[in-house]
Amino acid sequence: MTTGIDENKWALSYADDPGLGWPCETLIRVLKGDYVPGLDRDYAGKKVLDVSCGNGNNLAFLASLGLELYGTEVHDDILVSVREKLARLGTKADLRAGTNRDLPFGNDQFDLLVSWNVIHYETTEIDIRRALSEYHRVLRPGGRFVVSTTGPDHKILQGCEALGEHRYRIGRKDDFRCGEILYCFDEPAHIMECFSPPFLDVLVGRTHDFLFSATLDWFIVTGRKG
Repeated sequence: MTTGIDENKWALSYADDPGLGWPCETLIRVLKGDYVPGLDRDYAGKKVLDVSCGNGNNLAFLASLGLELYGTEVHDDILVSVREKLARLGTKADLRAGTNRDLPFGNDQFDLLVSWNVIHYETTEIDIRRALSEYHRVLRPGGRFVVSTTGPDHKILQGCEALGEHRYRIGRKDDFRCGEILYCFDEPAHIMECFSPPFLDVLVGRTHDFLFSATLDWFIVTGRKG
């Protein structure tokens, strides 16, 4: 696999994680609320792929919906830890090493694909589009994706180096990702331009929180495979 990140550094960042924490509140709202027109909230028995599942927090939530769990991460060590955490909950998942542009699953396999704060690690628009093509490939016809990606006001971009063409080199010395490159969408129209060709009924939302000392800014995107 070829990625724009240091996979060993990411594995180390999860190594000291003591256990499952909380899932993303926004993902809970999207999947359980009535914000997405036409969203089928009957999840029982359907298959979900969590792309770059991290420490497994969202997988635990997705299991509570009755979904059959699948996931990827960039390093096998991360997956070993996630399996152990899920096992303590009596939950199983098919977890495999993979990336946005190289998902180790067959065509037309998933009813739902979750990509939470991961697609922006593709460092060019060409690779963003390749990742979206891969998302499209593994979804079943009618299957839905939910993507979260960094917005332009997010704290991670403080002190970054602007490289042009929506690319930024992370400059925060207090972040293990310092030096890595993010691709940052700056407006919904740009997102629609990238996501609409492969997918139908694309919707763009946004969460923008100021938490006393820092701003968290995310675009939330959803749509269906035709």
